[in-house]
Amino acid sequence: MKTFYAYHKLEKYFLDFENPGRTGLSKGENIQLIMERNHIKNAVYVGDTQGDMVSAKFAGIPFIFASYGFGKPEEYDYIIEKPIDLLNLF
Repeated sequence: MKTFYAYHKLEKYFLDFENPGRTGLSKGENIQLIMERNHIKNAVYVGDTQGDMVSAKFAGIPFIFASYGFGKPEEYDYIIEKPIDLLNLF
């Protein structure tokens, strides 16, 4: 993740991250871990796959389906067609 963030010059946008290779946890468990570690009470997950939806549900947070992605989740709480659409949701 660090290399990806550095290559794309994204480090300034992320304060924390986690991954299964480091923790041995599922994506949903890692979301919970990050939320606990950073005292986050309200969060959403933006994704495009069924796995993303399942992970958000596991973590107890709303799932925003990014329809411009690759997958087709069975359900979602919100849908966006482009990243800027996030501004209109909240």
